[in-house]
Amino acid sequence: MALMGNSGIRSTAALLQDELRVPKRKSLRLDTFPRGMDNARIDVHLDPALNSAIDNLVTSFMVRRLRELRLLDGSNPLTENLDAADQFRDVFVPLSLSVAQQARQSSRREIYQLFVLAVIKNIYLSVDKSLQDYREGFDEAPLLGALSTTESVSRHEKLWRFGRHQAVLRYEVSREAVNLVHSLELVGRKQRKSILALSWPVAEEMLFNPLLQLGRLDEEITFMDVYPFGLIRPEVFRRFETVLLDVLCRWLPDCPVRRLGNTPESDLNELQLRRDEGEFPGYAQVESYLRAVMSDSEYQRGETNWLDNPGNLAWLMGAEGERGRPGFWDKKRWREFQKNLLQELEKAFGKAGLLDMIFASALLPDLYRDLGRKGSLRLLFEFLTGGRGRKELLPILQQFKEISDLEVYMDRMEAAYKRLRQAGASSRREWLIRVVEGYAALRRDLKLSWEMYRAMDLIRLPSRPDELELSRANRLLQEFYLGSQAQKNEILGHVILKADLRGSTELTASMIREGLNPASYFSQNLFDPINTLLEKYGAEKVFVEGDAVILMLLEYASPAIPVVARACALAYDIIEEVLGRNAESRHLGLPELELGVGISYIDEAPCYLFDAGRKITISPAINRADRLSSCTHRDLCLFGREKVQGIEIIQQMKSANDVSSEAVFCRYNVNGIELDSAAFEHLNGELVLRKVKAKSLGKKDGDRYYVGRFPDAGGKTRWQVVRQSKIKVWDGKKLQPMKKGGRSFYEVVTDPEILNRTREKLSGR
Repeated sequence: MALMGNSGIRSTAALLQDELRVPKRKSLRLDTFPRGMDNARIDVHLDPALNSAIDNLVTSFMVRRLRELRLLDGSNPLTENLDAADQFRDVFVPLSLSVAQQARQSSRREIYQLFVLAVIKNIYLSVDKSLQDYREGFDEAPLLGALSTTESVSRHEKLWRFGRHQAVLRYEVSREAVNLVHSLELVGRKQRKSILALSWPVAEEMLFNPLLQLGRLDEEITFMDVYPFGLIRPEVFRRFETVLLDVLCRWLPDCPVRRLGNTPESDLNELQLRRDEGEFPGYAQVESYLRAVMSDSEYQRGETNWLDNPGNLAWLMGAEGERGRPGFWDKKRWREFQKNLLQELEKAFGKAGLLDMIFASALLPDLYRDLGRKGSLRLLFEFLTGGRGRKELLPILQQFKEISDLEVYMDRMEAAYKRLRQAGASSRREWLIRVVEGYAALRRDLKLSWEMYRAMDLIRLPSRPDELELSRANRLLQEFYLGSQAQKNEILGHVILKADLRGSTELTASMIREGLNPASYFSQNLFDPINTLLEKYGAEKVFVEGDAVILMLLEYASPAIPVVARACALAYDIIEEVLGRNAESRHLGLPELELGVGISYIDEAPCYLFDAGRKITISPAINRADRLSSCTHRDLCLFGREKVQGIEIIQQMKSANDVSSEAVFCRYNVNGIELDSAAFEHLNGELVLRKVKAKSLGKKDGDRYYVGRFPDAGGKTRWQVVRQSKIKVWDGKKLQPMKKGGRSFYEVVTDPEILNRTREKLSGR
């Protein structure tokens, strides 16, 4: 039947389908952020000024509520800060705009999502901590035996009243604090949209969800203030929805949700629950509720339908006024449709035994307020639904000392019961619409709160300095600061320099025999000069032992500096320093030192660990640099070559009689500097490297030389010469370069003769 009397144009279902509005929400994209130090959650640190403002705001709201409940007196140090809201506004507003700009510049709206989610989570954590601190204050008070009778009674009464009102405190303080954020976000939504092209990066209904403010789903008093009381039990919710959809789906398009199978109600409590409640017990409760009433795919995949907009059901039943434009809903037939729909719903709910629950849920909030919010909410509900009578309740209610006049209390309960039983069609229609709207709001909020809980559960808010330092050092900390406290410059890569010192054991033994102090020698002649070079080149120590030094240079996004070139220059200066000290050792008749240096580059920042406050660098470049600095064969005479200063890598072919036919690579690094291929490629991008023929430098063909210049940290121009050479092959008789396509290695030239010839050639002499 067509509502407008023209069945040839469009059916009732098609007409309604066009008017049912399906909400559209932007998905959260927290998966784009790296996991923090626990490898599970995202480390977030808010500006300390904002954290302080949140704590002050929550404390101020909490103090006011506690005083209203007579839970604070003059002996308690807690005071209300009347400027707390203004102080929060002064920090939150500019910081939120700054984060929005940051999100726009990086084309990542999820940055703002992460920020506002962290703020909301911090508010809830602050509320829970404030309640816990107040509760623990009773435990830290003197023992009851040490108190006077009056003090003991007062403390006991406060503790009882706090326990009774703790859920209400949590809800009211959370709601007030979150509502302040909501009002600030509403005011700034136009400016935010101009920046991000989106008013609400996180859906408004998700961010300010009442279920999150309730904290626990099973707190009856706070639940009743927001949703129909009877729906607090998931099995009742499920029965209610089944009846509702059975009626609606005869008039509307296909059922908008996937219904659960016919699981017996006795099995609902056996569903597997979350074992880890996380920081919010409500997370596990919401998930348990959803799994009892809804298919996993609907809430876990974020599917939306017209039931997620409570306004649709309100409009269908006539609770909402005009739709804002002319349409078939202005016709008399539409009003008749709504009347018939409500009558059919009431009949179906009555047949299912849910009508008393619906009407009692609609009357309960007003009745409980009329009774001064005293007594048991569950008992009142059971009385209204006919589950308990006056005679049964009277002895139970006598135990409630807060009920001063039990007769008046019972009279009001009975008056409400009669009103429910004698209500006319208009009242019954109003109550039915109110509960159906509440059902739709609860259904939507359950899905959104689960998504919100899951998002907040992915956020970790470390506060200890050592945690922050470790997360920041590993580039895992997402920081939201104002002004000069903004995030540090991004690290693009790093260079590891390993200097392998050889001969230190022999030198130490000789010095001891000569009565000299080796500790002061190494300190004055090696480590102190290296420390000076570190400052010159902006390097840092990673690891230092008596015979090994590992250094690191970080490559930042700004300013761009040639880090590999500076590492090469630093290595050259270290070798020059050691060779200079060797001249002194020869004069004293002491053994000389020898170095092997390896340089490796990686185009990402290093990772760090902390051991007893000491930062430990973790990087695969360390192992690569260690291999490059090693010297497995120090006698080139075995391969028909004289001992030289520099790098050689020789592939020694095994004979056919050997068990293994694999080749052995012999590394020779005596006072030489070897680069890995990644370091050379990066150096080639840092400098303008020119190829120079080997003959022009007095060398044999076969090797390639690359020459460039760069300014060091002091602005002085430095020359860089790199030799590319093929790995040599030793067949047992002669040494020759690998054939075409063989592997190469890269050596930073330290030979003074080659460097002088290079400067002369490129300077035009």
